[in-house]
Amino acid sequence: MLDNLIFFKFCGIRNVHCLFQGKNLDPRKSLGSIAFNRGEDNAAIRQNRKFLFEKLAMPVLEVRQIHSNIMHFSPEPTAFFEEANIEGDGIATNQKKHALLIKTADCQPILFAHNKGGHVMALHVGWRGNRNDFILEAVSKFCEKYRLNAKDLLAVRGPSLGPKEAQFVNFDTEWGATYAAWFNIQEQTLDLWELTRHQLRQAGLLQENIHGLDFCTKTMHKQYFSHRQDNQTGRQASLIWFE
Repeated sequence: MLDNLIFFKFCGIRNVHCLFQGKNLDPRKSLGSIAFNRGEDNAAIRQNRKFLFEKLAMPVLEVRQIHSNIMHFSPEPTAFFEEANIEGDGIATNQKKHALLIKTADCQPILFAHNKGGHVMALHVGWRGNRNDFILEAVSKFCEKYRLNAKDLLAVRGPSLGPKEAQFVNFDTEWGATYAAWFNIQEQTLDLWELTRHQLRQAGLLQENIHGLDFCTKTMHKQYFSHRQDNQTGRQASLIWFE
């Protein structure tokens, strides 16, 4: 069974909802991973997904995440017992009661909604996504597809690797001078949270419409899955939908 589900209305928009899942804290039960092929028992993962999908009681849209800049608009729903059959790292829809699912274990789940509540988007942003300007590209495509203005979008970043834990010992080759403003040379860490805020502003979002759950998955690894802490680990869910 899944535990530690955080539900709330999205940034006060009346008909938009989101959910962030953490680990199940009861060690006698499955830890709640909802992603296949992570060295875990697929039967347990199917049971976790079944519980989540039934709790949502609506179609779930997801992609097989590959650290790309690929966006999909209103793909076909997947079932709890199967893996997504399309690759990408962004999903958007204008269909009500269709939940967008992102799976993470340190990467940033970033959820978006238009302030009128009729369009939502969900991104899986690993450090490569930040490095490759995925946020800017995704916001641009979202707005172009549905004829929206980025100033009318709101965004929430879910639990992910915190600023003091995102270490990059090969910063010069993996990032470069362009990202030096967010890099702590002494600690060899990069503030991905603040970089994401910067990129959201670059994409056209207003500062007051950018929000984050500042829960570090590595330091809070008892509550959240963390690849940096555990290497082989499960994935937690972040979802958004509107009614």
